[in-house]
Amino acid sequence: MERETIRIAFIGGRRFLWKGLIAVFVAAAVNFAFAKQILHFLLRTTNVKVYYLNLPEAFFSSVELALYAGIFTVIPVLFFLVWYEFQPVLPMSRRAGLAFVFFAIVLFYLGGVFCSLIVLPSGIAFLLSFGTDTIRPLISIDRFVTFCTAMVFAFSITFEIPIILLLLGKTGILHSRTLVKTRRFAVLFIAIGSAIITPTPDVYNMMLLALPTYILFEIGIFLMKMSERKKQNVPAELLGE
Repeated sequence: MERETIRIAFIGGRRFLWKGLIAVFVAAAVNFAFAKQILHFLLRTTNVKVYYLNLPEAFFSSVELALYAGIFTVIPVLFFLVWYEFQPVLPMSRRAGLAFVFFAIVLFYLGGVFCSLIVLPSGIAFLLSFGTDTIRPLISIDRFVTFCTAMVFAFSITFEIPIILLLLGKTGILHSRTLVKTRRFAVLFIAIGSAIITPTPDVYNMMLLALPTYILFEIGIFLMKMSERKKQNVPAELLGE
């Protein structure tokens, strides 16, 4: 049975890989036509002026931006493909699986929007504040695109914490009691991770990631407890802290 599960998962992973690559390639090709508009949106949001320091840099940066925009665009397709291809080995019904996909998509885009409209402008403004009349920023388009896309995807993935925890709970890999007992270490890990991921060393910008991450962590624990109560049908007190 275990060998059969591995075989099904392997076949599903292979199908997901080539279907996902096709979807990303098509979306990237479409987004390449809008690469300038996407770049101008990021520049207006962050109030930054960029330069290209060699002739092909602007072109390759547009390709990079189109690729990341393509991935961002087809996230609903990719998440659906994950569920569709791995459905035979996932311990959940069709209805629950589709609910997982829906909320995973919503949380991913919430993270991206939160980063684009709040974190990036404040973080970049903080970094630029170190400039003076004699020290002025000369930001290359390549570094700007890489920085912005990395931040957006980092926040988007971070916002998936409740879905990841609930999925780990449903598969039996992780239990809510374990997370409750190790909560203090989770808080420390979140603080360290936020300090590393955020572009600035100040507490304000670090908390823009740390606070939502901790809230999402607690939501994940709550959802795991709800799932465990439903599955085991035991009194709520037994799953408390």
